[in-house]
Amino acid sequence: MESERITNETSADFRRREPAHNRKSSFLSISNIIGIILCVLMLPGFLISMTLFISSLIHPDVPPSCFGYTPLMVQSGSMSPLFDEDDLVLVQNGASDTVYAVGDIICFHSGDAYVTHRIKEITTDENGNTVYTTQGDANNTPDKDTVRPDQILGVYKTHFKGMGKALLFIQTPVGMIVCVMLPIFLVFLLFTVPPRIAARKKRKHMTARRIPGDFSDGNGMGSAPEGRNEIR
Repeated sequence: MESERITNETSADFRRREPAHNRKSSFLSISNIIGIILCVLMLPGFLISMTLFISSLIHPDVPPSCFGYTPLMVQSGSMSPLFDEDDLVLVQNGASDTVYAVGDIICFHSGDAYVTHRIKEITTDENGNTVYTTQGDANNTPDKDTVRPDQILGVYKTHFKGMGKALLFIQTPVGMIVCVMLPIFLVFLLFTVPPRIAARKKRKHMTARRIPGDFSDGNGMGSAPEGRNEIR
């Protein structure tokens, strides 16, 4: 009877410890799920940053593009109220044979800058080539020079309020480190640290089950000191 009582007490003590271990496993599972979600959320930003970085290296003379779109920072209020200074505009890159219509908002190279204005008129030059007369929505007069098709980068698609400075930051060395290297480092931590924590907690749990006074044999089965489980 004494042996049965000791065994029952040891098994009950193991069951009391088991929920804590389960809670640790649940916590680690939640950490893994959070890590996966963060990786999914960071992946688009990482891909965009890498694509812009590689594009700037391959084509240093034109603004870097990503998946057929070029992000540009607005530096004037000539198209207000549609978009304003410091906004981020997204331009869909056009091909050499793309046809534009009156009312389209195009981004074109002018001097040493890129301008995003609306087409007001389509005419031909003295050589019979198509040229576009553009004007900013906030301007009273058309632009001085007409735009040739080979000057056009693409057509305006959408904009993001106040996000232009973020684009400039991404293009700086510090921005590249934050947007490219930091996600890689975080992904590395998410897939290496939790397994190590889990292994360490498991070792501590197994060690705690073998400390003096704990009659667990490490397999969840209780046993008493030698001689106490014998019936004489």
